[in-house]
Amino acid sequence: MSFKRLWSSGPDGWTALDCQGGIYGVSVKSPRTFDERAVVVKHAAIPGVSLDQASLAQMDKLMHGHGFPLVHVLAHKEYQMFLVDKAAVRPEEMESSLRWSLTPLLDYPAADANLSWMEVPQTPTVNANRTAQMYVIAARREVMNQRADLFERAHMPVNALDIRETGQRNISAAIKAQDAAVCLIYAEPTGVQLTVTYKGELFLERYIRETLFAKEDDASEAAEVKKFDRVALEVQRSIDFVHRNAASMPFNGIFVAPTQSDIGLLEKLQARLLNEVRALDLSHIFEWPEGSDLHKPEVQALYFNALGAALRLKE
Repeated sequence: MSFKRLWSSGPDGWTALDCQGGIYGVSVKSPRTFDERAVVVKHAAIPGVSLDQASLAQMDKLMHGHGFPLVHVLAHKEYQMFLVDKAAVRPEEMESSLRWSLTPLLDYPAADANLSWMEVPQTPTVNANRTAQMYVIAARREVMNQRADLFERAHMPVNALDIRETGQRNISAAIKAQDAAVCLIYAEPTGVQLTVTYKGELFLERYIRETLFAKEDDASEAAEVKKFDRVALEVQRSIDFVHRNAASMPFNGIFVAPTQSDIGLLEKLQARLLNEVRALDLSHIFEWPEGSDLHKPEVQALYFNALGAALRLKE
């Protein structure tokens, strides 16, 4: 498993597959600088299918000819993310130290986990006595090996297994924020994904398990309002955490990514939050194929995690 950092000195582009709710694939030519847009050269979707060899083979035919290395985006339920203090150990000892730290947190042996980690970026003024922190991602090695084997059998070898938070980080880092922190919110059917990014690195992540799309038949208007109230409260708590723990870090406000249907998320958060809330225009970050349905925000939302995973700067 790899985070595949935002900067890449290798290929000219990446192909990413997000297999939650179907299979959504994009091939993206990497920009050379922050001033350039990433070019989406191909995209395809097979909504609603299960992840199996037959569906992957079908997707391979649809995406054939991209020529870019492949990143597979894991679903939220396939990994766990922990914030831990960085141990004062040598780099070669870090993995062993993290396995020991995660032992009481995992419901399976830590020795059976694939681990990846990244440091939380330092703020402009840092308390010298404050312990550095890291985000650690753990996934069952057996499940990851089975997933890699599945792609191999479908003749789509995977170069990296990635997570949704780092894909969202890549998109957030491409927002012209003038070296300020950016909070990006993306709502999907199973919950709301929040990231705060600073200087291209992930500073804070939250996943708010509130379903905003499916309205229950017997749900009152007041019950629906409470859903958005709860999401807004969790977003505000996250922003307050940032201000409290990194008061000197410049903050560029909150951006809301497109949603798969019009649920009024932008307007509802604007009415509930203290900070400025703006719509994220992905056309400022990506150049869409001519005549493509990716010009529609609701379609962009379906490919959001794949687009993020495929977005890399050419270093």
